[in-house]
Amino acid sequence: MMITLVRAAIALGLALVAWQLLGLVRRLLRRRQMLLSARIIRVLEVAVLWYGVGGAVVALLPEIEWLSSVWRERVAITVGTLITAFTATRIVREALSASINKDRASPLAATFMRSIAYAAIYVIALAIVLATLGVNISAMVAAIGAGGLIVGLALQETLTNFFAGLYILLTGKFKVGDYVQFDTYEGTVEDITWRTTMLRPGTRAIIVVPNQRIASSVLTVYRAIESPIFFRLEFLLDPSADFVRAEASLANTHRALLEAGNVRGLVDEPLLVRYGDSSSLGIRLMVWVAVENINLLWEARAVVMRTFLEALRGANIPLVVLRQ
Repeated sequence: MMITLVRAAIALGLALVAWQLLGLVRRLLRRRQMLLSARIIRVLEVAVLWYGVGGAVVALLPEIEWLSSVWRERVAITVGTLITAFTATRIVREALSASINKDRASPLAATFMRSIAYAAIYVIALAIVLATLGVNISAMVAAIGAGGLIVGLALQETLTNFFAGLYILLTGKFKVGDYVQFDTYEGTVEDITWRTTMLRPGTRAIIVVPNQRIASSVLTVYRAIESPIFFRLEFLLDPSADFVRAEASLANTHRALLEAGNVRGLVDEPLLVRYGDSSSLGIRLMVWVAVENINLLWEARAVVMRTFLEALRGANIPLVVLRQ
């Protein structure tokens, strides 16, 4: 009996020493602003205390006379597995909380992802415990695997869109209210579901896009919360055009629009002028114009585009018109 108590005391003592050392490490990490590492160490502090209690319980098991050595081993493995599973879920929670962008990611998606991770950890722990207790789980695993394969093949497209939607919501690349451009589509994001993303273009129509399509595309995202935002206008100029005069004409026209105040949402920001590739057809002149927010983009874009075209023609800048 005395030896058993000594073993239990040693287990608890070692756990307390490890707890103290981990506390010192955690405080050092916090001073160095390594907050995620400090939170994980805090989880391990709790874990070593549980391991100490578990070790003490296992050390006392020989005192239970009717418990065979096989069952003592099974109890020890079960206790260790449950403590490890609990610790793993806490570490996953801290890691996900730190890695997910809370300002952009959907709380529902973050909660769902955490639930999936928890379920996976506890399923693995349950399988280990059942196997330790002598339950044959091979047939169970085979049945679950076959059923999962059949369901996965039957719902392949749906699952692809589901995980793409989960990726969109978790990463927060765009959210409801943002303006998105990709491929030949663009519009304000009205809703993001598990299967589709709904965009509203300048018309009253709704574009329903499968999440897999939008998640795998190159996107241009205008944040709804950002102000101002810039929209781009492109003009194809004849290679013989006077580009200095063209830029001056656009700048003067932009200044006149600002002073007149007849374009709602136009912001007093300098024009950004860039040139694209040249070809036998002409040279692309690209101009970025600032507006207050995404809701005023289409109205301002139409007026500015029309006014800029009139200004270039008035300055005798030769434009190239492509005909089908």
